[in-house]
Amino acid sequence: MEDATDRDSSDTPDTGKAATASDTHLEHAVPRNGSWVGAVFNVMCISIGTGTMNLPSVVRRCGWFGIVLFVLMAIVGWYVGVLFKRSMYSRPGRRISSFSLVAQEAFGLGGYWFATCITYLYCCGTVVSWIIISGTQITRLLGFAQVHLNEKASMAIIATAMWIPFTLLKTLGEITIASVFGVLTAMFTVVVLGVTSLQHKYTDTYHSPEFDSGPTHAFIIASGIPSALASISFMYAGAVVFPHIEANMKRPGQFGWMLSLANTLVCGAYILSSATGYAAFGSQTVSPILNNLPNLAIVNAATILIIVHVVFAAPVMLVSANLELELALGVMPDIMGKRKELAWRVVMRTITMGILLGVSIAIPYFGQVIDLVSAISTTVVFFLVPVFCYVKLFGWRKIAKYELVLCFILAGVGAVACVWGLIDAIKSLRAAIQSDHG
Repeated sequence: MEDATDRDSSDTPDTGKAATASDTHLEHAVPRNGSWVGAVFNVMCISIGTGTMNLPSVVRRCGWFGIVLFVLMAIVGWYVGVLFKRSMYSRPGRRISSFSLVAQEAFGLGGYWFATCITYLYCCGTVVSWIIISGTQITRLLGFAQVHLNEKASMAIIATAMWIPFTLLKTLGEITIASVFGVLTAMFTVVVLGVTSLQHKYTDTYHSPEFDSGPTHAFIIASGIPSALASISFMYAGAVVFPHIEANMKRPGQFGWMLSLANTLVCGAYILSSATGYAAFGSQTVSPILNNLPNLAIVNAATILIIVHVVFAAPVMLVSANLELELALGVMPDIMGKRKELAWRVVMRTITMGILLGVSIAIPYFGQVIDLVSAISTTVVFFLVPVFCYVKLFGWRKIAKYELVLCFILAGVGAVACVWGLIDAIKSLRAAIQSDHG
């Protein structure tokens, strides 16, 4: 099974037939010239970002046990990625090229469209949260300089900045350099926020006006674990992007340990961000953590960098989503020709960005949007689809019993996190809207 993963994706039989969008092995032509280092940066770029500013509040929900969950989910994320790669090579002689096509191979056309929709929802929901946090922080920063720009205009500026590389760059292989820069800015921000949180934790002389007593801390808050799992899965749910990252790797056999390295680095950043934030502010931790911190030059610099980061990270996420949709609709040079494919790609991606901007303006609640997207899509992407596809493609009898048990434990945890997280996210979003209009 592992030997099959080392095959080049181009090793597919030439039937002499014209390419069609329904061919399960069809994929956008991507030269395998990327290194494992570039793949690590691509994985990290979509994982470490604005979500780290929500993680301290995730730990507030479930207590210090949340740190344990970060480690467990990093391991699960690696395992799910390995399972999904095996599924991509489950058919001798060819590589199933995308998240949706793996679902189609396992569950037919219904599985294909379900996976396509959930992929689009996950990727687009992630970018919506990025537009919201970036837009609100731009307005906040300009306010310090006595420049008044409403949040809607700030969000429009960010969406336009994201739209340019998203429209011009076709594949993940073309944006690795952007990923490197995005990761470096995100890591700097995580360190700055962590150090600043510890330096400015609650004291009798310095604290937020709404709190008149010190924060409390808990080791475990059981009722918050399911919704916390949904939020944490948001940070590791990269299965929809993995096929496109793996497709660009010169040596796809390195994917497993590449992903383990990437998840280890990502987990370290998550622990640094969440542990320092919760240690400093405990039960008073809010989302984003920036709202707990004073107006300091270093914090504002980190905020600017995280805004720059999302401009570079958004194309990684959106290209992955649109490659799935373009594949589904046959928007490829093999079918349309280069000029027509380019025109359709520009139109589709412009419409996508316009919709995301509209949603961001309509629902400008960062933490609540992350929780809602996590519950609806990332629990499905992270826990359910990869596991069920793997079991279906290989069959019960060909999978070791211990692995089969593990798969269904993950599916059960995912189902609980999905339902419970969705209920909590809806309640939280409703409360935020009522508070805003109250």
